[in-house]
Amino acid sequence: MKAAVTLAVASVLALTGCGAQTQQSSVDTFQGAEREVAQKVEDLQEAGKSREPENICSDILAASLVDDLKAAGTDCQDEMSKAIDDADDYELEVLDVTINGSSATARVRQGDDGPTETMQFTREGGQWRATSLSSSSGS
Repeated sequence: MKAAVTLAVASVLALTGCGAQTQQSSVDTFQGAEREVAQKVEDLQEAGKSREPENICSDILAASLVDDLKAAGTDCQDEMSKAIDDADDYELEVLDVTINGSSATARVRQGDDGPTETMQFTREGGQWRATSLSSSSGS
């Protein structure tokens, strides 16, 4: 379980480490709840760029994901620090957001032609929080 949780968390941060191109924010293309989800993706990008693993753990990830890391025998901040250390760039583009009640998915691409991942979110404490950071969805 530890390896699966760590891999899922680290892979989207590793995804951010593959390109050097600067993108404009994709948040502006969304409205309402979709915009809030897209903003969380941008918050992840900024926290990685600013080397702030504590912000990822406290402000972006859902408590259930942080708890999964803890149950797997690892610490969220340590895992996020490792993922940030492995990345060399943090540009993410939100391609699509789908809201279904209190859950949401965001298709996210690194750069203009990088790999595409799907991030899962839930409403927690009045905010969108990431419950899963990575599942491949093709390019």
